[in-house]
Amino acid sequence: MQIESLLLIMAVVWGTGMIFHRLKLPIFLGELLAGLVFGPALFGVFQDNETIRVLSELGIFFLMLHAGLETNPQDLLHSSKKTLAIATGGMMLPFLFGYGVAHAFGYAPITAVFIGVSLSITAVAVTTKIFKDFKYNKSNTAHTVMGAAIISDIAAFLMLSIILGIVENGGSISFLAILWLIGKVGLFFGGVVLAGTKLIPIFNKVFSSKGYKAFTFTLILALAFGVFAEQIGLHYILGAYIAGLFIKEEIVHPDVYKKIEDRLFGLSYSFLGPIFFVSLGFHVDFGVFKDPTVLPFLVVIIIVAIIGKIAGAGGMAFLTGEKSRESWVIGTSMNGRGAVELILAVIGLKVGIIDETVFSVLVFMAFFTTLMTPITLKYLLKSMGREEVLDTE
Repeated sequence: MQIESLLLIMAVVWGTGMIFHRLKLPIFLGELLAGLVFGPALFGVFQDNETIRVLSELGIFFLMLHAGLETNPQDLLHSSKKTLAIATGGMMLPFLFGYGVAHAFGYAPITAVFIGVSLSITAVAVTTKIFKDFKYNKSNTAHTVMGAAIISDIAAFLMLSIILGIVENGGSISFLAILWLIGKVGLFFGGVVLAGTKLIPIFNKVFSSKGYKAFTFTLILALAFGVFAEQIGLHYILGAYIAGLFIKEEIVHPDVYKKIEDRLFGLSYSFLGPIFFVSLGFHVDFGVFKDPTVLPFLVVIIIVAIIGKIAGAGGMAFLTGEKSRESWVIGTSMNGRGAVELILAVIGLKVGIIDETVFSVLVFMAFFTTLMTPITLKYLLKSMGREEVLDTE
């Protein structure tokens, strides 16, 4: 029965979460590993069904809504030239490496572009959690990384919108059409900001309530933005992310904001998000490695993903005045992909941009780079004299 499958998944998710928490590793990696091990790819304990698929879609929605809630738009407005340079380096080098490798292995241009975009992602939520765990989140380096990560993810959403537009047009699109897609994303962002400034007095009345109405209205707003995004040819995750940006303490009473954030975090990372991460394992096929070219492709993709991020972001940090150690911290911090890259991979699989082989490779790449990020950062920060990172709970 579907409810029994859900119970089994949540029980395993809880167990793996406890283990990865004790290991001081991102919990979603344990959930992803559970999907790989207990899903159809290996033991077949978990089985895909309609309930899991619906909850997984909701998981994507709530993860993006919460990611937007954790993003401060003011960080973008006040981004320094250094932050922009680091973001650009951290995006462009892995993108070019990813595209070049995919092209060399014979993939179509649209697939190669998508792989490049996937490598350019930096997981804002994962990076934030790592800095908090290491008591490093108040440093200037951490603020620089967070700003660069936000910029790179928004740029990735823009690229995703362009790729989806190309797919909808049968694989070809004109330069003017690309400009129109970019314009639509810009108008979407600008329209939300403008609406927010004009409608703040109205929203203040709604969000001044300390009851359930503020949270319900947040969900209505996010769904409305998602529908609007799809109506103008963008993906609904962009709408959910923008809705999260919109719900800020300037228009929400601090107590209400805390309740909204707590409830969204619970839904995103304690229920719906874990189901999404587990369900990713249902699409991974270890049988693809029977093809002798797949394993070399995976190895090269992981290598260029790591080198691209560390050299691109860290190199730009060094060129813009950061010390050598801080540059290594910045480059390493930007290397984790996490939830956003996995969400993009699922979208690419669903619309046919990538097949299950590429999807499996991207999942393993995201897993490995996100796993190595906190481990590497731990020793980098220790070398800088931050001994307390070894004692974090």
